[in-house]
Amino acid sequence: MALKTLSLIRGDSQTYTLTFKTAAGTLYCLKNWAVFFTLKTNWALADAQASLQKIVTAFSDTTSGTSGVATVSILPTDTVDLEPGEYDYDVSVRTSSNQTYTVQRGKLTLEYDVTRSPGTAGSAA
Repeated sequence: MALKTLSLIRGDSQTYTLTFKTAAGTLYCLKNWAVFFTLKTNWALADAQASLQKIVTAFSDTTSGTSGVATVSILPTDTVDLEPGEYDYDVSVRTSSNQTYTVQRGKLTLEYDVTRSPGTAGSAA
């Protein structure tokens, strides 16, 4: 698995859309799956020490889960208090049969933000 680099500005919204397919291209049924997005200052830290962890258990096809698509939403409040810098991250899944797989990992660069409280520095032109 190749490492993937992500970039995010602290305090911004970001949505990561993940599509899960078999080698033959068939979409997986995600019913009863859990998708984990974990962000740490060092990969060796325990999950309890993660800077951010999002766990997704609801998917766009809530009836059967056959869309194969999971969406991880990062909210401004998730990163606004984190220090800018380079973080280790991964995306892993726990399937309905309780098997766990890491499907993506790499580095996330959390960039600094300039505007910390929108709308307080004057009026729009």
